[in-house]
Amino acid sequence: MPKKLTLLAVAAFALLLAACKDDTDVTPQRKFISFKMDNKVMLSEQIHRAFYSPGDLTDADPNNDHSEMLITGYSYNRDVINIRITSPNPQITPGVYTNATFGTEMIMEMNPSLELVGADYNFGDLSITIHNMKDSVVVGQFNGTLVSMDDGSLKTITDGYFRVIYRNYP
Repeated sequence: MPKKLTLLAVAAFALLLAACKDDTDVTPQRKFISFKMDNKVMLSEQIHRAFYSPGDLTDADPNNDHSEMLITGYSYNRDVINIRITSPNPQITPGVYTNATFGTEMIMEMNPSLELVGADYNFGDLSITIHNMKDSVVVGQFNGTLVSMDDGSLKTITDGYFRVIYRNYP
């Protein structure tokens, strides 16, 4: 009986050690775009891409000194999601970006109706916060009001978050 108890204690101790891991092992590695549109959850976990184009200060052309990031995805209903962030600076850095800056926008094509909804420089209201850009991963959140191109109705975007891998374009 004491051998069984000792063996059981050793096994329990080994399981306890195996369960206690460093916090870096539990860092979430999900890549996604997620938000609520009129309280309906929209999620893109599998099919999304992000492209980053920093400004080019090496030439005399002032038209390419700004930076842009394009985040694209598809919801599980196959709705097309496009979020574009533009900065007048040569680098996009953590901070708040709004559609008051020309080029910052969110456009969606709804499936199966093909209705376009969006917010850009001319209409809607969009706020995007970049929290972190490190090791080709961008993390941020967004919210606002998109406008239907079909009938002018408003779509409220809340609890928008993204964590995606980006690659530099060109």
